[in-house]
Amino acid sequence: MLRPADTGWFASFEALSGPPGSAVPYNNDAFRFWGATFDPSGLYRFNAAMDWLASTGTTIADVHRHSQSLQRQFLDGLERQPLAALPVSALVPPQGVARGNFLTFELDRAESVHQRIKAAGVYIDRRDRRIRFGFGVYHDTAAVDSLLRVLRETLDQGGSQMAADNPTQMSAERGKA
Repeated sequence: MLRPADTGWFASFEALSGPPGSAVPYNNDAFRFWGATFDPSGLYRFNAAMDWLASTGTTIADVHRHSQSLQRQFLDGLERQPLAALPVSALVPPQGVARGNFLTFELDRAESVHQRIKAAGVYIDRRDRRIRFGFGVYHDTAAVDSLLRVLRETLDQGGSQMAADNPTQMSAERGKA
């Protein structure tokens, strides 16, 4: 039987009414992997958001269409004024492939790009060589314009050097020309 590395009192919830023992008496089901007190606040936020969407007649498909529109605006902006540190050719999966409400770029210098973007006050996700920009119902076209402006101000400074240090992206950009 698997033994959790970190435990909380929920891991032995069924045994709380029994006498204390010398070891944690783990449940025999998935509760053995629970930590401490369950925090339901995320469920309340989810329910409030779903109730709000329902009250406005907004469907999940509407939210996705909105996100796709913002993604298109973002990519169009990068194509009109390319950034060496964030080439559209680094998009994963490439344009035209179905995706969720975020855009992922695979970059050799993802950590450096992420740090520069974060230092400019823009919070995005990074997973190893991939950075992700999320587009949600709470964003609008002005937010995307602002994001593009901040990226140009942040990444254009030394962007050419970043591309020179990134042969994978340089060859992808050359192949595009």
